[in-house]
Amino acid sequence: MRHRRWSSGCWLVLLGVFLLPAAACAQQDAGGAVAAADSGGYEEAIRTARAAVLENPDDTVARRALVQALIDVGRYDEAAEEATGLPNLRGVALRERGRLAEAEAAFTEALEAEGPDQLVAEFNLAELIFNRGDRDEAVPRFDSFIDLYNQSSGLSSPDLTAVGNAVRYLGVTQPELFQDAVMAYDEAVSADPSNVEPNIRLAELFLEKYNSTEAHTALQDALAINESHPRVLLGLARANAFDGDRTAALELVEQSLEINPNLVSGRTFLARMMLDTEDYEGAEAELEKALEVNPGSLEALAMRAALHFVRGDLDEYEASRAQVSELNPMYPGLLTTVAEIAGQHRLYAEAAELAAEATQLDPVHWQSFGELGLNQFRLGQIDEARESLERSFAGDPYNVWIKNNLDLLDTFEEYDIRRLDGFELMLHQDEADLLLPYLEIAAVQAHSELAERYGDQPRGDVRIELYPRSADFSVRTVGLAGLGALGVSFGDVLALDSPSAREAGTYNWLTTLWHEMAHTIALGVSESRVPRWFTEGLSVHEERRARPGWGYPVTPEFLIVYDDDELPPVSRLNEGFVRPRTPAHLAHAYDMAALVAAWIEETRGFDAIIQMLHGYRDGRSAEEIFQNVLGGDDEEIDEEFDRWLRDRESPEEARTFMTLFQRGRAAMEAGDLDEARQALEQAGELFPVAASGSPYALLAQIHVQEGNDEGAIEALQILTEHDETAYSGNLELAQMLEENGDPAGAAAALERAVWIYPYEADPHLKLADLYTELDEHLLAVRERRAVVGLEPTNRAAALYQLALSLFQAGELERARVEVLRALEAAPNFEEAQDLLLQIHEAS
Repeated sequence: MRHRRWSSGCWLVLLGVFLLPAAACAQQDAGGAVAAADSGGYEEAIRTARAAVLENPDDTVARRALVQALIDVGRYDEAAEEATGLPNLRGVALRERGRLAEAEAAFTEALEAEGPDQLVAEFNLAELIFNRGDRDEAVPRFDSFIDLYNQSSGLSSPDLTAVGNAVRYLGVTQPELFQDAVMAYDEAVSADPSNVEPNIRLAELFLEKYNSTEAHTALQDALAINESHPRVLLGLARANAFDGDRTAALELVEQSLEINPNLVSGRTFLARMMLDTEDYEGAEAELEKALEVNPGSLEALAMRAALHFVRGDLDEYEASRAQVSELNPMYPGLLTTVAEIAGQHRLYAEAAELAAEATQLDPVHWQSFGELGLNQFRLGQIDEARESLERSFAGDPYNVWIKNNLDLLDTFEEYDIRRLDGFELMLHQDEADLLLPYLEIAAVQAHSELAERYGDQPRGDVRIELYPRSADFSVRTVGLAGLGALGVSFGDVLALDSPSAREAGTYNWLTTLWHEMAHTIALGVSESRVPRWFTEGLSVHEERRARPGWGYPVTPEFLIVYDDDELPPVSRLNEGFVRPRTPAHLAHAYDMAALVAAWIEETRGFDAIIQMLHGYRDGRSAEEIFQNVLGGDDEEIDEEFDRWLRDRESPEEARTFMTLFQRGRAAMEAGDLDEARQALEQAGELFPVAASGSPYALLAQIHVQEGNDEGAIEALQILTEHDETAYSGNLELAQMLEENGDPAGAAAALERAVWIYPYEADPHLKLADLYTELDEHLLAVRERRAVVGLEPTNRAAALYQLALSLFQAGELERARVEVLRALEAAPNFEEAQDLLLQIHEAS
């Protein structure tokens, strides 16, 4: 921390965000001022600095500290009044209030004064000129910073920060200069480690490039200097939101706004978070506060335009566009912001159109090309997406998100595209032959059943992409690796983990496909305007309707959380998806949304669900839809659902289950099978499965140990009927049923198993044999094809068995093709030769 000497009577003053002790000041004042700085106590810092100015109006250091502190806490008008002799800071305060003409005059005055703020004022003036659309004048001003940096030595930390800021603007057309911007910021930190500004700017740059790791590092360095700096807290909020920690992001931005309630960028960011939760009223209130501070904030006006657009207020949207155009006719940020928000609200086609328009307005706004490419990708326009993303990356090669998507597109050469009526299926070449027979059946069945139920009309082919690497699927959905979801629907484009992406017994890709197809239908009926809580609820509800055990039944863990009021009510259920307390609470939000959908269909009829989707399509508010379709206001609907659920399910039984299940598990571990059996049977009568496990899985083990096949079979049947991922349970059940003379039951269990995880040959072989025994030859053919798709060591034998099943199914020509393939692999294969002769004789 640097110290400067002044005449007697000087005071501790805040320089940037710190109170710096002057050598001649009294120890008592020094202690108080340092304490204020260390704790981020702006009010005490302002009081101390103001006292110094009152005692000595010519004390420039004290006045600078006072004005900067006032700016930091958002007291902009007061800062402008106090900025006598500090025209650059006066310009900053005026700019924050949207008084741009006065700010420009102040920055010009600072330049002409040739004081210590001259270089910072030059950047501020250039930025102001750039933000009103006068780029031909602004860019040469930015460019002059390079020569100044190269020809100067001993630049101050603020000067170096200004260099970094200017070079960052130049990096739009010269991307290699972004590295120079980083270097300038690093030098600014070295020149004055107490200056938080370069770390804030550095973090903003990293977040702009989707590099939250480096952004966090810079922000933590700034936080170590001043833990109460509003813009540092806002930066951390943005970084946490980027990382998916919305709870932390919300807490941090609210902390920031407590210190500076007039921080326009903070209000705008909070509004964006509310838009993500579809809290339109809350977002509008935040934007009103932001624009009251600065009516000319392009960022806030763009976000307000996005709000109007996704809410369907197109007249207001156009008015916002016109207002921004008056301020800066060359500003592409409005269109790009609206495109990004529209994409997050599942309006992918509209988002692509907006982003395309932004690229026309500004051909070097690489973010617009990126947003265009991402939405073309979501729409299944693969070639167009690649072109747009490559254009974006060529202009900005430091954008991690764009690079990840281009890397993913490069892997598409490893995939096969298989087409059938109404569908385009993308499968990895290593598993396409194995999965295609199953995917064809599942896709057609899911779409036909759901489309008929919802009355949805086809809009074109549905594209389904299966990814064997979860990291690739994650990039496909959000641009970054690490997403925990299993599937996503972009409307008529579905992407999901293939069964090979997950460990056996942890994932059912068929129910995931059904879930995402239900999204496709709901998005189609609502024209992509259904809120997240409702479409997720419908999807899980449709899973549960489709097959026993799909979508999981209501769990005791959910009921306990619900009974403890840890979930938002129906009227605010969207918060449970976009702002969950924990990942477990997010899972419970899915459970609750599905129950709401079931409650609506049970009490109002399925037509009410269609009416709600149409209401969202037509732009009606949730309150209006609740009143007109469900017949009550928010409070009435919340209370009615609560009564319905409590009549249907018992939280007390849920708590009893947890006690019994824990007791049974403990007894089993202790070897007391009688006690374990009693507790687990009682638990199973209450709930067949829970998030923590199933009592029937343990009961089956007990029965097997005791040699009780009948009891084990019964327990396994209950388990597999209620657990969509019970791979090993189905295999065990199939073996016991076959051993006990029930081939049909064994086949049903194996059928469930191979749909869960189709990568082991033995279940397919056994199932093919069982289907042959049951005269289900076409199903046997499917299983024989699966074995061939697994690339067995004895390929000729697998092809022969496939040909034999085709022959038994009466598919003579196809049988001939496959037996010839077998003979091509093994020309002396006698059984295959005999089969070929039989086929010839039969035909």
